[in-house]
Amino acid sequence: MKIVLKVSSSNENESPGCDFVLIDLTAEVAVRALGRIQMLRDQKKQDPEIDETYYWTYFIECFFSPWPSLARAEKDVEATGLAVAELLGTLRIEDTELAFVPATFEVPPGQVAAVECEQMIVRENAIAFIAIRKHASFYVQSTEIPIPVLEAAVAEGSSAGPPASPPL
Repeated sequence: MKIVLKVSSSNENESPGCDFVLIDLTAEVAVRALGRIQMLRDQKKQDPEIDETYYWTYFIECFFSPWPSLARAEKDVEATGLAVAELLGTLRIEDTELAFVPATFEVPPGQVAAVECEQMIVRENAIAFIAIRKHASFYVQSTEIPIPVLEAAVAEGSSAGPPASPPL
């Protein structure tokens, strides 16, 4: 399942091109995230001061914004960007902060933000994502994906066959 999450910036005055993040939440990724959540819970039993853990991540499709480069975009790219913005508006992402998008959902290359140091944040009841905007001194962080959504991704994947249990 593909999910779009709302993103916020550590710099309240700037988040160029990083308004949303597109995640391909496969059963394999969801199993890995649920395992990491359980591992964090186990660690909290030994050390209650642990709040969250961070892991490098390589399955984020992109951080993006459907709006910033439309002024300089070519007509076909502009139309695609407007279609992305319209779909996100229909899904009320500004209100819900998490939206399920069709498997065919794609972000035009001109709308993709350059980021580095992408990480998964594991919390006791959810995961989130963080990255540093390239050539900037601030980071962006997504809203959380709660456990029920992770479990739904596992169930969706298991209907197509059992997901492999990846190493944590």
